[in-house]
Amino acid sequence: MRIVGVGGGTGLPVLLTGLKELSQAGEQLDITAIVTVADSGGSTGVLREAFDMPAMGDVRKCMIALAPARSVLTSICRHRFESPDRFAGHSFGNLFLSALYQMSGSFTSAVRQACDLLQLNGRVLPATDRPVTLCAVYKDGCIAREESNIPQIGRRIRRVWLEPTLPPPAPGVIEAIEQADVIVLGPGSLYTSIIPNLLVAGVPEAVYKSYAVKIYVTNLMTQPGETDGYSAADHLRVMLEYIPCIDLCVLNSSRVGMPVAQRYLEFGSAIVAATPEDEDEIRRSGVVPIASSLLDDGEVKARHDPASLAHLVVSLSRGFSGVTQIICMQENGR
Repeated sequence: MRIVGVGGGTGLPVLLTGLKELSQAGEQLDITAIVTVADSGGSTGVLREAFDMPAMGDVRKCMIALAPARSVLTSICRHRFESPDRFAGHSFGNLFLSALYQMSGSFTSAVRQACDLLQLNGRVLPATDRPVTLCAVYKDGCIAREESNIPQIGRRIRRVWLEPTLPPPAPGVIEAIEQADVIVLGPGSLYTSIIPNLLVAGVPEAVYKSYAVKIYVTNLMTQPGETDGYSAADHLRVMLEYIPCIDLCVLNSSRVGMPVAQRYLEFGSAIVAATPEDEDEIRRSGVVPIASSLLDDGEVKARHDPASLAHLVVSLSRGFSGVTQIICMQENGR
């Protein structure tokens, strides 16, 4: 089964971790991650500006998710320097990718070499290998540039775009989408992790034409300054504006514990609940809602359980792939 995950941040690595574990347990999975390179904060922001290169932080997280857990090199790539001051906050994995980029002159080559060295159970592809800036216009007409500046409390995002617009896809991205059996969008930040991948030239068209089952995984919680007040149906509505061909929308049905929920509420986040009203609205949009218990109970933060999410994705793909292919062939007049 050829599975393509699209996103970035902390969400996509959760899915990749679960898929890797399934693969190691004997499932025949071909795993590919297509990852945003629009991040601009922290260590990533400093290095991308210093070396005029695409953002590497989300790529690093996805590589670590697919790498052997007990590998010394994997552990080193997780390491974040504490001192001296010039290196404080920098991840070794980010420095590693920056070094490979300087040596090869190509971000795609740098990522490929890093994947080979880490001996990944799958592959990671940057959505584009060009430096890009994520921009947003709010409903009040104001504009923000750079991913880290986009979440703003009290402002509703109208749309986002990349500068330069429609950057070319990195080698292998379109081919991976075309050959996929299932394409998973998320979980992850709606406007800053998932949608940036859909702003790359040819990507939305390739997803639209693909016979793959297209699954959108909604977040467990809203994100302050980005999706304040969004229901699950609101998340899906925005996704459909950028990619109007989603088959299934996965919702979490398990209860977020009060201590965890309270911690998020203090920072302005709210639970994205799988309500009957949301499910009805999702159905009216032509997408099938799938509610399942996906919360990782062992976490102090609201996180999807890697194993549960991966199992669900694989089972949904097996159940819906034949139906989706028939529908796609009918729509294309074949």
